[in-house]
Amino acid sequence: MASFDYLTNLSVQIFHEMWQRMLRSMLAVICITFGTLTVVLLLALGTGFHDASMKNMMDIVDGSFFVWTGKTSKQYQGYPKGQPIYIRNNAVADLTKKLPKVELVSPWLRNKANVSYHGKQFQKPINGASPDFVILRKIKIEYPGRFFNKTDIDNASRVVIVGNKLKTALFHEEEALGKDILVKGIPFKIIGVIQKADKNVYNFFDDQIIIPSDMYVSLFGDKYINTFMVFPNPEVDSTQFEQSLRSYFSHLYHFDKDDKEALGVFNTSKVFQFMRFFFIGIQIFLGICGAMTLGAGSVGVANIMFLIVTERTHEIGLRKAIGARDWHILLQILLEAFIIIGVGGGLGFGIAFIVTFVMQHISLPTWLGAPVISIPTVIATIIILAIVGLAAGFFPARKAARMDPVEALML
Repeated sequence: MASFDYLTNLSVQIFHEMWQRMLRSMLAVICITFGTLTVVLLLALGTGFHDASMKNMMDIVDGSFFVWTGKTSKQYQGYPKGQPIYIRNNAVADLTKKLPKVELVSPWLRNKANVSYHGKQFQKPINGASPDFVILRKIKIEYPGRFFNKTDIDNASRVVIVGNKLKTALFHEEEALGKDILVKGIPFKIIGVIQKADKNVYNFFDDQIIIPSDMYVSLFGDKYINTFMVFPNPEVDSTQFEQSLRSYFSHLYHFDKDDKEALGVFNTSKVFQFMRFFFIGIQIFLGICGAMTLGAGSVGVANIMFLIVTERTHEIGLRKAIGARDWHILLQILLEAFIIIGVGGGLGFGIAFIVTFVMQHISLPTWLGAPVISIPTVIATIIILAIVGLAAGFFPARKAARMDPVEALML
């Protein structure tokens, strides 16, 4: 209880002395406030960027494989290098039968064509795919619409899925489901509209349409597939699956299974780990930048504390002469430094919360995301503030505590 009373009285005394040196104290507090604001905002922006990027990454990073064809770079069984690889639609569709490890597969054909409705015309990307595409690309359809299914494929139905942005451009507030739009002058019935993406998530298909791959082939005359997606059983080793995929197509189309230019394979699960550490690295870098700014503010606080010690040399000598111990002096100077850091840090946090709240409700670039002051951000900033307070106050406090009372009284 006595220790608590001592600290309370000491704190009151420190606040009184800070009030007497108002300008000097305000400058020190402003330095820490600006530094804290910088740390918190940089970490909040880093967290928002990380969250938005990871959400966008998860649209493609789920253990699926992107496969594309090219030209051979090696001779193989009498075939010269430089031969283009042409994969037919049925070869991709049969993968679930030929490779039991395959759970989902879809071609991904892309081109541009004129899309129109009642005189409104746009040149937009057209995607040709199979029913598995909605799962592979994590496409969400607005209720009560749907994605095309096997029945639509078997019946050769001319159906289309429309991105939300394109739907608005064609229909405004009008209902789109069940309406016919013209794709290259041919009517297609809208059976689904892609959900509008969250504010900070990029929707790749927002301004595009998706039709069954058979309809795409009829529309554009493409006989071969140069890009497709495959999703294997999650329990299968990704490296072994890639080898089996290469072996299957190399045997079917006569090229070396190790020829990566003939058949390109992108394993999304491998890039996920790299991107995760990359984003963490960005957050750490931003935190270091903010900490350096706060460190610069601590230099100003340390200088002020040294000045305070110099001004109060006679007082410190008197206190030591009447029995104050070294740790009493050390505690007083350290406590004053921590009070300055605490007030400045509190103001910095308050301003940062207000700025972050405003930034969350204004239009920011999708790739940047909305800044978020997370618990790790708060903890990291408090740790930095504690280190800054200790560094700013320790050396002036040590200097004061080591004063010889006789020499101090003579100054």
